[in-house]
Amino acid sequence: MSGEAPWAPERLAAPGIDGSARTLARAIRTLADHLLTTRPGRIYRETLALVERPLLAHILTLTGGNQVRAARLLGLNRNTLHKRCQRLRLLPSPRADVRTRSRRLRSAPLG
Repeated sequence: MSGEAPWAPERLAAPGIDGSARTLARAIRTLADHLLTTRPGRIYRETLALVERPLLAHILTLTGGNQVRAARLLGLNRNTLHKRCQRLRLLPSPRADVRTRSRRLRSAPLG
């Protein structure tokens, strides 16, 4: 072992990590440096918010919106994925669902 920290930039060039991962790592370092000056104390939260939403949206698109398959691909529990997607407004809120159902019931013909 070289004694380098696992997050050291030199470790990102290790075999098995392709160019896309290195590019992403550089972009995240740049973002973190920017946030350090503009939003100190919120670097983790801000970075996660910027990365998590497009990641989850992309995986949901790949799975056709199937949350069980998306959760498996991400290595998450489906309930965790569902909560994160709701919090990031990637899924309709349960309240919107209730309003839509209620509206449909009121306008449905009786008989």
